[in-house]
Amino acid sequence: MEVRDVGEDVIQNLSPLEVLIQLYEGAIQFLERSAAACEEGQVDEFKAALGRGQRIIEEFQRTLDFSQGGGVSEQLNELYEFMLENLTQAGLTHDAQYIRLVIGHLTTLLDGWRSAMRSTD
Repeated sequence: MEVRDVGEDVIQNLSPLEVLIQLYEGAIQFLERSAAACEEGQVDEFKAALGRGQRIIEEFQRTLDFSQGGGVSEQLNELYEFMLENLTQAGLTHDAQYIRLVIGHLTTLLDGWRSAMRSTD
């Protein structure tokens, strides 16, 4: 899988849900690349891809709307915090298992967002 470079004009034509889905896909792709690089001993690629995945999750966390989301926002915040802690551990220990755990959680959330998009069509 290759992370796509989406131009600003393309993003302007997407719904917020479509943008969110693309961000989840990007985070997963970066983390998959990071885990593979970790396992192959490619430290620079491991750290670069890990950092990009972390920044996307940090942005998810930063944009949570606690006034609108109620308990769901709180739960997502806790899950994002858990993911970031695991990615920090991966960076410290160079253990791809932490990254794979986060990929699993992101994939579950992505599946949920994709289902939500299908139900709005």
